[in-house]
Amino acid sequence: MNDRDLDGQLDALFALARASRSDTSAAEFAFETRLLARLRAQTETGPVWAMVSWRLIPFFAACVVALTLWHSQVVAETNEAEQMFYVENPGPLDSWNNLN
Repeated sequence: MNDRDLDGQLDALFALARASRSDTSAAEFAFETRLLARLRAQTETGPVWAMVSWRLIPFFAACVVALTLWHSQVVAETNEAEQMFYVENPGPLDSWNNLN
């Protein structure tokens, strides 16, 4: 077949499709309302623990941030205390170095 023939047939099919528009007004009526009602029905039938856990995500995220900050502060204080201990008592450090 010829490419021009195919292009002509394709253009004719597109023109026919544009000319015969289907009536979609029934499907468009209250589409948003029906969609939201269906979404609500699906979420209301889910398990309670799933809904609660999704709503508690910001709280858990805040807890993780708070625990991370607290842990970094405790580690910094521990390192300081350990360094001060070795400055005041160099004996244990020297015995450790002698073992190596």
